Amino acid sequence: MFYKFVKIPVNRLNLFLLCFCFIWNKLDAQILNIDREFAADSLRKNWDFCGGINFSSDKQKKNILNLNTSLEFDRFFKNKHVLLGMFKNDLVYSGMSKIQNEGMLHIRYRDNDQRKFSTELYAQYQWNGAWGMEYRYLYGSNLRFKLFDKNKSDFYAGIGLFHENERWNYSGVADDVLAQNTSKKERQMFRLNTYLKSSFKLSKSVDCSIVSYLQMPVNSNFKNLRWFLDANVYYRATDKFSFFVHWDHFSDAYRVVPIQTFYYSYSTGLMVNL
Repeated sequence: MFYKFVKIPVNRLNLFLLCFCFIWNKLDAQILNIDREFAADSLRKNWDFCGGINFSSDKQKKNILNLNTSLEFDRFFKNKHVLLGMFKNDLVYSGMSKIQNEGMLHIRYRDNDQRKFSTELYAQYQWNGAWGMEYRYLYGSNLRFKLFDKNKSDFYAGIGLFHENERWNYSGVADDVLAQNTSKKERQMFRLNTYLKSSFKLSKSVDCSIVSYLQMPVNSNFKNLRWFLDANVYYRATDKFSFFVHWDHFSDAYRVVPIQTFYYSYSTGLMVNL
């Protein structure tokens, strides 16, 4: 596989000059480029933008098409806050049949790593056809704590509350556990949200990032946790070529429909820096 990556600091004059790249990236990933420890952080201006698109086509009995899109923008303000936006979508077709449609839209307003204690606001909309999640939208806020932020490493923690509303169908449920009533299910609730996030450089060539979320329903099922972990290692072999390793897993003991409670993914690849 061949990958390209681009990170573009832009100002008001060239804001609309969007540049795309080819990149392989997991849709569940929660690590933003702004949260990594790398040299481009020192070049920040009013805006940063990065985007990626990956298209593949395989001729089998039917054509298998895959389109993976990833976009991120960062808007920096004079009050030392930043507005972050992220969009990701993965589409897979076999002939005219849709196999997968997974994606998310996330927006967040927070401190730009300047304050010891701060608040952050966020909203998210996501969907996952393979699981049967037609939609999940949520909004909430966190108290954010800077435990430390040094030249080559940082460590942050957060705690807050969000409200989510979701609708599911039974397309992701195994046949042997299908219920007699397979009508669409809707649910809304508040959840307590906690997270730990860290990024660090092991050397001039290697940087790592990791984030872990624990989310608990604010009801009698409080002990049924949702846990998401995302970890990445990047190795810069030369000025142009880098390798990455990605791991994430997702566990939810309080599902709307009886799909599996644990999922994981692993990927590795080559990036060409332009």
